[in-house]
Amino acid sequence: MISYVPEHANQEILAGRCISTLHDFLNFHHISGIGVGFPSWTQQSLGKQILFCSSNQQRLSQLHQSQYFLMMAEQRLFVVTDVESVPTDTAEVRFYRNQGIGKLFTGEKRRRLERAKRRAAERGEAFDPEKIGSNQPVEMFHRILIDSQSTQQRFVLHVQKEKAAEVSDAEFNGYGLATNQTHRGTVPDIRIPV
Repeated sequence: MISYVPEHANQEILAGRCISTLHDFLNFHHISGIGVGFPSWTQQSLGKQILFCSSNQQRLSQLHQSQYFLMMAEQRLFVVTDVESVPTDTAEVRFYRNQGIGKLFTGEKRRRLERAKRRAAERGEAFDPEKIGSNQPVEMFHRILIDSQSTQQRFVLHVQKEKAAEVSDAEFNGYGLATNQTHRGTVPDIRIPV
C-alpha cells in the first residue's frame, strides 16, 4: 500500500500518477492482473492511500520498486509498505472506470451532438437530438487525473465503487480498474479509517 504523506495532497493527481506508473509497468512487462484499490475511499474523497492487488506477489514487489514510488518515498512524500497477503475471508469490492459519466458533462454532450448531426447529414437523414443520450442518475464517483504519455493530454478517469459477491483477480484494464462490462476484476475491501 502507498500512503500520501502531505496533509493537503491532491489525491486525484497523486492517484493518477500512481495509476500511470502501474500502466507503464503493465505495458513494459506485457502483463495484466494487477488491480487498484482505495482503502480510505469515502463519499468526499479518494482518500490518502492507494493499494495494488494481485495473486502474484513477485509482480507487486517489482511494481513497488518502480522509480516513481522509490523517489516519492525517498523524498518522504509517500510511505510504501511491504507487499502483504490478504486474509482469505476479506470481502471484495470493485473499483471500476465508468466512461459513461464523462458523456453527461456539457462539453462532451456538445461534441456528441455535433458528431451525430454531422453523421446524419452525411447519411442524408434528418437529425434528431432526442436520440442522443439521456440524463440518467449517476451514483457517487471520484475523478482521477491522468497525463497520457503518448498524447501528452490530460484526461479523467471517472471511478466508482461497488461491492462484489465473489473474487475475480485477473480481469482489470490497463489502469488496474474494472470496467462496466468487460473487465470485472475485484480487490480486497481493505479499509483504513479516515
